[in-house]
Amino acid sequence: MSWSVTFIGKPENVATALEQQSEKMDGQSKIEYDAALPHFVALVKENFGANPPVVKIAASGHGYAENGEQKNRQCAVNIELIYGTIV
Repeated sequence: MSWSVTFIGKPENVATALEQQSEKMDGQSKIEYDAALPHFVALVKENFGANPPVVKIAASGHGYAENGEQKNRQCAVNIELIYGTIV
């Protein structure tokens, strides 16, 4: 199965959105996403401070299993800092 997410916002809000996305998934996509999720959240939360930046995360993945055994996975992720004013 494959999955894809993109979120933009303050780091703590993006981390929450990433965690909430898991609740919307099922099957093989959920298995793959949940395996990567703690890493996404940890990296997003590395952006913090008195005036935290806006971050954008775009991540996608694909994998498959046979008879319950995970056979193959691919995952791509991009995290950007966006400087500017949200209006």
